Amino acid sequence: MKKLGLGIQELSKFKENNLIYIDKTKIIHKLITSGTYYFLSRPRRFGKSLLVNTLEEIYSGNKELFTDTWIYDKWNFEDKYTVIKISFTELSYYKQGLEQALELFLDEYARKLNIKFIQPDYSGKFLELIEKLGKKKQVVILIDEYDKPIIDFLEKDELETAEKNRRILKNFYAGIKDMDKYIKFFFITGVSKFSQVSIFSDLNHLTDITTAKDFSEIVGYTEKEIKDNYNEYLTQLTENLELSKADLLKKIKLWYNGYSWDGKKFLYNPFSVLSLFFNKDFGNYWFETGTPTFLVKKIKENGEPFSNFEKINVSKTSFNKYDIDNLNTTALLFQTGYLTIKEYDPKRNKYLLDYPNKEVRDSLLLFSLNSYTNKEPALVETIVDRLTAALEETRIDDFMIELKALFESIPYKESEHIHNYEGYYHSIIYIALKIMGIYIECEIMSSRGITDAVIKTKKNIFVLEFKMGDAETAIKQIKDKKYYEPYVADKREIILFGIGFDKEERNIKNYITETLNK
Repeated sequence: MKKLGLGIQELSKFKENNLIYIDKTKIIHKLITSGTYYFLSRPRRFGKSLLVNTLEEIYSGNKELFTDTWIYDKWNFEDKYTVIKISFTELSYYKQGLEQALELFLDEYARKLNIKFIQPDYSGKFLELIEKLGKKKQVVILIDEYDKPIIDFLEKDELETAEKNRRILKNFYAGIKDMDKYIKFFFITGVSKFSQVSIFSDLNHLTDITTAKDFSEIVGYTEKEIKDNYNEYLTQLTENLELSKADLLKKIKLWYNGYSWDGKKFLYNPFSVLSLFFNKDFGNYWFETGTPTFLVKKIKENGEPFSNFEKINVSKTSFNKYDIDNLNTTALLFQTGYLTIKEYDPKRNKYLLDYPNKEVRDSLLLFSLNSYTNKEPALVETIVDRLTAALEETRIDDFMIELKALFESIPYKESEHIHNYEGYYHSIIYIALKIMGIYIECEIMSSRGITDAVIKTKKNIFVLEFKMGDAETAIKQIKDKKYYEPYVADKREIILFGIGFDKEERNIKNYITETLNK
């Protein structure tokens, strides 16, 4: 039984240690025979580094590593190239600063090749290195996680460092376009794509294959790849979890499938799938490798309701790139893997974005609720359980007690930065109910206005309005604008629900409910 390659990013280790390797070389072959300059964006822990290493081994001519792969007899491994590979995860820019880290990398690389630089700085040295090596034979340049020195510093108090690093990277890539005759292949990966007015303005000849159909499966696992390569592990899991194979595959699909960059081919998160096989149980493995503290903080500061990030229709430009000075939350969520493409409408050129799967959706919602309420996860889960039970049993007073319990820990310092109080409290209610699978729809448009929220249980339909101030104003608005009208034909009881919030107390001031007489 071959072993799992969990966390392995070097192709040579798969051969040495008898690990399972998912063969992506047919797609890679298409990539390297179709063009020269490429950019690929994918979330963290999705196989980008292994892809870069595989390209390195192909161009270095290490044919013995590809014995059992598609490309073995399709590529001339005798035609070897010098590979300049820069992995920004390995540069110590935190201690030394990015400029110094790049200088040290280039100096060390040149020393190994017995090259002496004339140029004094990192940008000049990089171009000099390409030219000196490329005059003998064209070089291959592979850059992994190019944006890490920027995205590591996107917190408000660190933006100056992010901006400085962006300028350094812009200088670093300046002139690459003029080195074309010395370059055989250029490939760059990252999580994000910053706007054309910054880094990529000097690399505008790159082909962005992030959403290209031909390369949508270049990293990540397809269902067929899992069945073909991990059959023994699937059998092992059916015994451990006491599930049929069909039920197990359905559960794996629910938890870890759902990523797509073309709206047609859907992929499994490789790190989560391998962690499942290793631990023999389901868990939020990918999410736990990097919690989205910055993202949630950004959403809160912007006062964006969390309901805005579910099943949203956008054009490509709204998630394709972003600027440090004007970070777009949708772009951030998409590029970091918390949203993915579920459908593409070519006629309207619109994409439907949503959570990829259960792991991402549930983890993000629970983490966000903990962040919004400033409570420990175990306590939040207990309150949410009681909140849900009270709502389903129409115990309104108990529901409001639990809701107040969620709000009571919001710190005063945090409340000072809230721009949209109604949206903030609205988000807490939305997230809490969404976690438990309660139907809740927010900001429903009609000819009479926008209904804040509608909650549906087996027994009731609750029409909610939130107001800073008194609940009387909220309930009056529901009645005056007849927000309940779309639901009067439903057999369930309709309950009008007005909630007033107190800004100073940072909690619910009062509430009023009225049952609608149909």
